[in-house]
Amino acid sequence: MKLHSSIGFVCFVLLLASCTGKKSNETKAVDDTRAIRYSVISVLPHNAESFIEGLVIYDNKILESTGQENSWIAEVNPGTGSHEKKITLPTQYFGEGITVFNNKLYQLTWKEKLGFIYNAKTYKKIGEFKYNTEGWGITHDAKDLIMSDGTSRLYFLDSAKLSVIKTVNVTDAGVSVKYINELEYINGFIYANVWQTDWILKINPADGKVVGRIDLSSLANEIHGAYPEAEVLNGIAYDEKSKALLVTGKMWPKSYLIRLQ
Repeated sequence: MKLHSSIGFVCFVLLLASCTGKKSNETKAVDDTRAIRYSVISVLPHNAESFIEGLVIYDNKILESTGQENSWIAEVNPGTGSHEKKITLPTQYFGEGITVFNNKLYQLTWKEKLGFIYNAKTYKKIGEFKYNTEGWGITHDAKDLIMSDGTSRLYFLDSAKLSVIKTVNVTDAGVSVKYINELEYINGFIYANVWQTDWILKINPADGKVVGRIDLSSLANEIHGAYPEAEVLNGIAYDEKSKALLVTGKMWPKSYLIRLQ
């Protein structure tokens, strides 16, 4: 079943999970006042061949971007994990994070310092933009794009000119946190995967300070114990309707819908 014929199924799956509380194993991170507890409310299939770099939920669709050769952006069927490719990059580009803002789909590339802009409905390419760093994760607030480059820095880009207007340094208890990767903006805060860890950080965008931490090591351990080929945690998408997070990882055969406590 192709996703365009099952768009409503995304809402159904997320709504069903929010109502039933399936797999409601409440988990707490380390003993820390900033630790954010969560419950797993649903487990969904995921394409184990996906070297995921970006994940968003937009217009009742799950969109996923991948890296490596033949990087692509696809609509994902939440019931089966199968995908329908909408955009495939030329082999010289390593795809990275994606976000949708004002009906435009923005995609970063890793080392090429070039981003692509598509019509979010038709997936037709409508523009490009350049940046001076590597491209890792991207999200947006109400007016600006926000991107990471694998360091401790977050860059705020004017959504009209696509130029950097502000930079913040991510710090945890005064120490810079490098390897900031996939991003999602939720209710005034930036949530970020930290590459090569099982952490998602909750970041104050005004000053870059970490105000919360989600420890997903129990999910990562479950995956790695059963699927040795699976790689690192990566991918955060927020569903407005169910108020839940969809999280997964590179070459993971599962995605998890979690609700923060």
